[in-house]
Amino acid sequence: MWKWFSVSTETWGDKIELPSTEFSGGRRLNGGSSGSTTFNVGDPEVSEVVTYDTIDPIKRVLVAEWDGNAVYAGFITGIMEDIDAKTVTVKHKDIWWIWAHRYVLADRTNGAAAAAPVTWTARTLATLANLVVAKGMDGDPVDRYEMPVITTASVVGTETRTYYGYKFWTVEKALDELIKTDGGPDVDFDVRWGLGVEQIEWVMRSGDLTSGLWEWDATAEKKEVYNLQFETNAEDVTDKVFGAGEGSEKKLLLREADSFSGSAAPALERAESYSGISDLTQLQNRTNADLNLHNQPTQQMSFKIPTYGVVRAGELILGGTCRVKTSGIRRLSAGWHDWRLIGFTFDHDWITLQIQQIGG
Repeated sequence: MWKWFSVSTETWGDKIELPSTEFSGGRRLNGGSSGSTTFNVGDPEVSEVVTYDTIDPIKRVLVAEWDGNAVYAGFITGIMEDIDAKTVTVKHKDIWWIWAHRYVLADRTNGAAAAAPVTWTARTLATLANLVVAKGMDGDPVDRYEMPVITTASVVGTETRTYYGYKFWTVEKALDELIKTDGGPDVDFDVRWGLGVEQIEWVMRSGDLTSGLWEWDATAEKKEVYNLQFETNAEDVTDKVFGAGEGSEKKLLLREADSFSGSAAPALERAESYSGISDLTQLQNRTNADLNLHNQPTQQMSFKIPTYGVVRAGELILGGTCRVKTSGIRRLSAGWHDWRLIGFTFDHDWITLQIQQIGG
């Protein structure tokens, strides 16, 4: 069953259960998610634990747990108190919200802009993602910057990145650039309770994330697939991408990529600005990746499964494979297809999966 807990951002412990009436949350591969939780403070027992301290913004994290497994953790960002309804609704955002407010800097003083840049050479893109996150947690005072995020060891590769202080790259922006580079990693922050302790922690996953396999037959008489929706979107299709890096006017660094071969459709161009990129190879890789992402219409499927169904929220792993059998979809052949789990949202009764097709 679902449970919600409040955890201190000072100790990442002080775990306090807060009974809720309505709630939502979710997880998304390569990006942040958010949710809300409502407490019926008209109930004296609930009012006793939903206090000024247990829902203190930024100083507390709300953790959604399913059968003992932490599924989602959100930093409290807002509170709405409805006096007549006797409810308190708390807004929260996951750890990606923190990365939008941390910078990749060698110096966090007045000398940040003039300090030597942060440079890593001969690493894999997945390793660079881990290093960027670690640098975002490197600051003074240490207890304000450190977070219980478990990263992986460095792996030798061919990639180099340099982050100049005066450009103020956020951790979120640096991760986004690495993810969207040709051959870039997927990134996920898997939340869990610390082993043997009552503290929250995140395990950073980066690279080719493919763990997990689940099956649903949407054609069966007795099924657990509801509100199935299939979307084909061609609005962002692009045949030719111009990638602009550093510089201005005639000195603007520019690289292009196209996918005209074998297509009879009208040419569709797009110019993208990748501010902060001054390396031509890096710029070309980013442009190539952008083209590969948009040179065909995207197909996505979503459907709901019951929280008390065969597959439970605590079992879902972003990047894993959803094997789904369907029929009657015009732009998808009937039968079994493999899809990739790129995100999910949840409330008390339902889990809504967002999946993208793997292969043809």
